[in-house]
Amino acid sequence: MSDLKQYWQGKRVLIIGMARSGVAVAELLCRFGAVPMLNDRKTEEQLGESIRTLKALPCEWYLGQKPEELLDKTDVLLISPGIAIDAPIVLAAKAKGISVTGELEVASQLAEGTLVALTGTNGKTTTVSLLGEIFRGFGKIAYVAGNIGYPMSAAAMLSKPEDVLVAEVSSFQLETTDTFHPTVAAVLNVTEDHLNRHYTMDNYAAVKQHIFDRQTEKDTAVLNYEDSWCRAMAEKIPSQVAWFSSKHEVENGAFVHDGKMFIRWKSEETLICATEEIYIPGPHNL
Repeated sequence: MSDLKQYWQGKRVLIIGMARSGVAVAELLCRFGAVPMLNDRKTEEQLGESIRTLKALPCEWYLGQKPEELLDKTDVLLISPGIAIDAPIVLAAKAKGISVTGELEVASQLAEGTLVALTGTNGKTTTVSLLGEIFRGFGKIAYVAGNIGYPMSAAAMLSKPEDVLVAEVSSFQLETTDTFHPTVAAVLNVTEDHLNRHYTMDNYAAVKQHIFDRQTEKDTAVLNYEDSWCRAMAEKIPSQVAWFSSKHEVENGAFVHDGKMFIRWKSEETLICATEEIYIPGPHNL
């Protein structure tokens, strides 16, 4: 068992929020010897069927209780994406030396298989759905999970070393990543959004860039050549960069020329198909 998986043995993990991802990560953590401490404003009756599977597991329940009251018995605070990294409960936990994490981070530590991840302001769900189909067409078992609505923790409980996990990742989820390490990661675009949470575009782009933090020179970063924020990221990330563009030929990556799609990688160029063979309309879908 890896050090990351051993880390959770015996840890008391305060999970705030019992939505689908909270339930899934609680079940996953039980498999690795942690003690989930489940906290939600809702009552057991209001939570309904979603928590039935957890009733037989070694979880502790603190429904309707303020999470601040539970910090003295907590080793790790696990917050939902809806809780900002500067929320009072997060600051209180950090002041006590309690580590703060999220469901995506934990699931990526405990999953098997090859991890592919992407983020961006627009187009994430379409792209991960297409990627899942491409991998399945190649004969792989592929789990499309994350911000798309199927928790990464649910995929982690099923995944095997030969499988592929395709993660749709939001900026909210990236706020709580630390060891998250996709073999291939992509930022599709960065346009103004969520500034009530991230305050400035510089902060927002920096959070998106976290998807590359743990990559190495053996990994690949996929970036949109037409997006100025993406071009700026390329100067700061440690992995190999593959661009995509429907307007410009790129040195390494995918591009459109004369009605055809090509991939150019380390001076080798391969024709993929004619653009008219792509039935999803719009240049952004190329």
